[in-house]
Amino acid sequence: MPHFNLRSSLAPRLACIVGGAALALFLTAGLTQSAAANEFPLKDGDTWVMAGDSITAQHLHSNYYEAFCFARYPKLNFRFRNSGVGGDTIPKVLARYDWDIAPWKPTVVSVELGMNDQGGFSVEQFIANMSTLSQRINAGPARPVFFTSSPINNGDTNAKPGGNTKLHQFAVALKTFAVGQNAPFADQFHQLLDIWGTNKVRENIANAIPPLKAAAKDDSLAGIDHLRAFLEAQEKSSTRLVSMQGDPVHPGPPGQLTMAAALLKEMGANGFVSSATLDAQGKVTEVKGCVVDGAKAENGKLSFDRLDDSLPFPIPDDARAVLPLYPVILELSQYTLKVTGLTAEQYTLKVNGGDLGTVSAKDLAHGINITTFGQGAIAAQGKAVLAEVGAKEGLVGQWRGLSRTASAPEATAELKERLATLTKQVEAADAKIRAAAQPKKLHFELVPAK
Repeated sequence: MPHFNLRSSLAPRLACIVGGAALALFLTAGLTQSAAANEFPLKDGDTWVMAGDSITAQHLHSNYYEAFCFARYPKLNFRFRNSGVGGDTIPKVLARYDWDIAPWKPTVVSVELGMNDQGGFSVEQFIANMSTLSQRINAGPARPVFFTSSPINNGDTNAKPGGNTKLHQFAVALKTFAVGQNAPFADQFHQLLDIWGTNKVRENIANAIPPLKAAAKDDSLAGIDHLRAFLEAQEKSSTRLVSMQGDPVHPGPPGQLTMAAALLKEMGANGFVSSATLDAQGKVTEVKGCVVDGAKAENGKLSFDRLDDSLPFPIPDDARAVLPLYPVILELSQYTLKVTGLTAEQYTLKVNGGDLGTVSAKDLAHGINITTFGQGAIAAQGKAVLAEVGAKEGLVGQWRGLSRTASAPEATAELKERLATLTKQVEAADAKIRAAAQPKKLHFELVPAK
């Protein structure tokens, strides 16, 4: 699936929705912001608070986004804090800002709102409220970062936004606002609306497969042979049906992985991890972002050690199914191996003694992206990073539950001490994430497959 092209793909669709003048403004804003977004806004020493509603409070795409940052920028010292609350609008975030966001002393506050605002505010009111929130962030002082909301996953597309029309209007206006603020901006809404919308029919089938499998066990049903043939064909198909899971507003892991990737891509995150090229005799011909040593070829087997400067995108098992549907995810995790001159047709790729999978000599000659393997030491380290992020956010949740009362003028010394203790525990959890994300030397083997 080609990468979303703002001018060629979106322009003709928006023309009939927002009119020529608004479209021109949208495209101008897009071009200006694209230049600004080339530099990822995360800096050494940052404390980044992610303010949002229930979609952020799910701790899915926000955790994936955070884990990516720890994996890709292991030399930076930073920390993330989730500040999502179900049902939140901009005014509700402003109402809790002083006890739920400001106490973290953030240097960056990303705002991901709109899903609930659309019910009570016009586009003009939405931007006016966002301006007030932006002023509060700047007064912190912190740097604001603006994310559009995700789409409603109901089958709408950019050509026919339907129930997503208000969110589309919010996204267009927010982009213009962010450019005026000279602030980083990510438009996940328009990135994902077509991806989710065009997949919706297949998603409905994917969601129906489990009950259909149960029904297929009933010999008394009319047409049962046709149902069983359909299910068998789906099992054999190389094109897997993908569900975003969750509900139309709150996607599950696959949908939220696409959200994290869209935001990271729009923010200008570095997609390159590392690359290594060797020949079948063990000669290292090119390396970038890593060190390769100890390479040797023996009895048809090639082995070497590799130490990377950073890690690939940590991807949870329950979200991997979406990788073929949204190539941006792998574009953000270019962790490649290329081996030329191999003589066997197929090879088993092993890392630290464990099998990653079987690959062809032809694919290895062109280069493979190791991120695609969901098992083995590399994927396991990514899942360990995600686990530590989740553990830290559990402590953040406890901290947030106490902060409002502990921050009040009449708060007891005991409450304040408990909050201080929790703060230290959260900081210790940050260190565990950072440790989990440090690159490790890996032992690679390519063995002719039997």
